[in-house]
Amino acid sequence: MFQPLKLAISTFAVFGSLGASAGAEPGTPNGFRGPMGNGVYPYVTQAIPADAKAAEWRHKPTGFGWAAPVSGGGKVFLMAANAEKISKPADFAKGTRDLGMFMGGSKPPKEPHSWILTALDGANGQPVWTTKLFEGVPKIAHHSSNTYATETPVTDGQRVCCWAGSCGQLVCVDAQTGKILWRQDLGVEPRATGFGSGSSPAMDGERVYVQCDAEKNSFVAAFSLETGKELWRQNRKVKTSWSTPLVWKNQKRTELVLCGDGLLSSYDPATGKELWRYTALSGGFATSPAADENLLIACKSDPFNPGQYVAVRPGFDGDLTLKGKELASAAIAWVKKEKGPGLGSPVLSKGRLFVSSDQFLTCLDASTGTQLWKERLPGAKSVAASVWVQGDSVCVLDEGGKLFRVANEPVFKLLGKSDFGDTHWSTPDLSSGKLLLRGVDEVLSIPLKSN
Repeated sequence: MFQPLKLAISTFAVFGSLGASAGAEPGTPNGFRGPMGNGVYPYVTQAIPADAKAAEWRHKPTGFGWAAPVSGGGKVFLMAANAEKISKPADFAKGTRDLGMFMGGSKPPKEPHSWILTALDGANGQPVWTTKLFEGVPKIAHHSSNTYATETPVTDGQRVCCWAGSCGQLVCVDAQTGKILWRQDLGVEPRATGFGSGSSPAMDGERVYVQCDAEKNSFVAAFSLETGKELWRQNRKVKTSWSTPLVWKNQKRTELVLCGDGLLSSYDPATGKELWRYTALSGGFATSPAADENLLIACKSDPFNPGQYVAVRPGFDGDLTLKGKELASAAIAWVKKEKGPGLGSPVLSKGRLFVSSDQFLTCLDASTGTQLWKERLPGAKSVAASVWVQGDSVCVLDEGGKLFRVANEPVFKLLGKSDFGDTHWSTPDLSSGKLLLRGVDEVLSIPLKSN
């Protein structure tokens, strides 16, 4: 069972044109953690400039949101929530002072809010269109460090799907015109500790998926991308989590994998049938899995848990939970209890797993779970954004806008460091071949440099 104090002290774990540059097939959906949903951009090999002076354009959004900027069809899509009286999301220092809100002290606002989607021209940052997705009074509270627009949209370049758990709206918009094509009102359920919502939608070529893990009536559902019709729904006997589902294309098949409260589970994307589950876990997840075609790794941490890791091989069905003192099986490559990420999701690349926690970056051998190195990033603040890989570099963006590039190697090597200022909890997007950064105050488009 998810305990409020665990989240309160670990805190803030909520925070998440396509083509060859992103290492994905044209038309591949782009959303939280990029076109493959795993934070890997193998063909983005250029270096990152030193600071925000390199920005080709800047945009100050109306309202606030930790939803990542998402590229598609030559545009950049931004979701935000706005109100007549709205506060800027707090940083870690102020947010920590507001921990009392976790204990039931926070209440939903009384003022109407607007959920807004804006399309920017990817070349110059000028607004192309703005669409009001929904207007109403939020039905749940959120912590001062969260926002009402933390869920990242997902797009195939033709349509943009937006989900906001705080108003229960799943909305699909025409990417060219901003016209609302369809919507689903999925209802609003309370989240643990009043933190708010944060699970982004996922998409494949035919469907959009929503994971809604709340204190009651949790579910995962698939909807037709074309019509919005609900295709299937599975009720989930779990409580609050903020993890984003992953469409896992592995050697054996394509699966929809979810991290939940004490549960790692996989579903058939076409039918919703549960394929497998692993239950030797505890507490809610904010992180999403790391994966390649050979392995999927889920991990998390909080002050009351030593940390949990489980590595799953593809192609198995049923209950994969290890028995007794087992540490591995045909389906489970390894498990371990060790400090994991509490905030941003990990990334798996070249047989290595990279995990950010506090100001540290840890590298593990993905096949065995053996730690290869753990290093403090010099001068880093707390990290909320997910780790990503571009080319041969592993990148970490801290809350203060410092971006660290580390070699994707079995020994630690710091390749470079940039400083973009602002407050950053959103995970950047590189699918257009540019670095798109969303801070609390503005969005930057940073052209990458030739090595």
